[in-house]
Amino acid sequence: MEKQKKFILGQYFTKKEIVDRLIQLVFFYKKEYGKEIKILEPSAGTRNFVKSLKEEGFENISECEIDPELAQKPSDFLLFPLKEKFDLIIGNPPFTKYNVKESYYYPEKYLNKEVKPSEYIAKKLLKKEKTQIENAFILKSIQHLKDENSSIGFVLPISFFIKGKNTEIKKVLQKKFSTIIIYQNDKNWFEEPIPCCFAVFTNLDKYKDKVILLYEDGVSIEEILDKSQLMSQELIPKSYLYKKNKNNSGIPLSNFLLEGKAKYRRSFTENNISGANISQRIKVPENKEIENYCLAVVRVGNSSVGKAGLINIKEDILNDMFYVFQFKEIFNKNKEFKEKITKIINENQQHFRNSTIRVGSKSIKKDDLLEFGITV
Repeated sequence: MEKQKKFILGQYFTKKEIVDRLIQLVFFYKKEYGKEIKILEPSAGTRNFVKSLKEEGFENISECEIDPELAQKPSDFLLFPLKEKFDLIIGNPPFTKYNVKESYYYPEKYLNKEVKPSEYIAKKLLKKEKTQIENAFILKSIQHLKDENSSIGFVLPISFFIKGKNTEIKKVLQKKFSTIIIYQNDKNWFEEPIPCCFAVFTNLDKYKDKVILLYEDGVSIEEILDKSQLMSQELIPKSYLYKKNKNNSGIPLSNFLLEGKAKYRRSFTENNISGANISQRIKVPENKEIENYCLAVVRVGNSSVGKAGLINIKEDILNDMFYVFQFKEIFNKNKEFKEKITKIINENQQHFRNSTIRVGSKSIKKDDLLEFGITV
């Protein structure tokens, strides 16, 4: 029951040492903010943001928290009066868990409330039955900003910055703010291993129309991009910087494979191939037809992503964790070549694990796999 409540309310509490670093980051870029600024924490939780801000000498802090077990006077931020304006809105809003329907934001739930969804939700999203709760928090927070110098600093699931995701929210952010800062480090921010980042939406003359990607793992790496890339790129600092600095020489894997994924039999109950055993399928058996063997690469999963094997397209049954490709005709009867390609991919599993990250589980995009350079 306690676990279900965590999922429904999106309760992933940020560790105090991480909160201290995130607050430091905001004031590094917003040096003009004095101790008197008006601050809101819209989902206070265990109050780590509030505590850290007070330790830094900030006193003009308001907070909301919906859980009566965590707040003496529980309050729903989505009902917080829009007339209240702030210089800085900072915290860790609830995250939607995709397979828990109660964790989403439903506009209909608030239609008869004193603060209407139409006052802060983007028009296209109002037509949908539901949206991610963190998106509703972002959009409502924008309506609480005092002026052009005001900022939002939110812990967000890293999936927010996947290319093609949350496009309506990104359009609003791109229009409202001149500068977007996206920060990651190599620490675990919660008790649960959830990939996340800290995003600051603000206006900075020095970084007008820029996105700043920051990653720390003992050293700090900064990459400054044009703001337009918010819509066209996957702006996950760790994977973006990794791919940028990776020397991926060789011939792209796509040169050896047919376009499009191969058709194969799928089942989660009858499958004989899974992420756990695919790396045992690295050879074409001597008594089998070589042309029946396709390349299968695990596309998702923290431990198995990037593992590869050769599966018999006529005999094997896989679960839905794979990209499966047929080899081009010139290579399709070459047993040694197929085995060599499979071996190279397995030797580079860490590369694919580093390529991109999703909430709850690591995964690779098909393009990342097909663009991988092979030397044979």
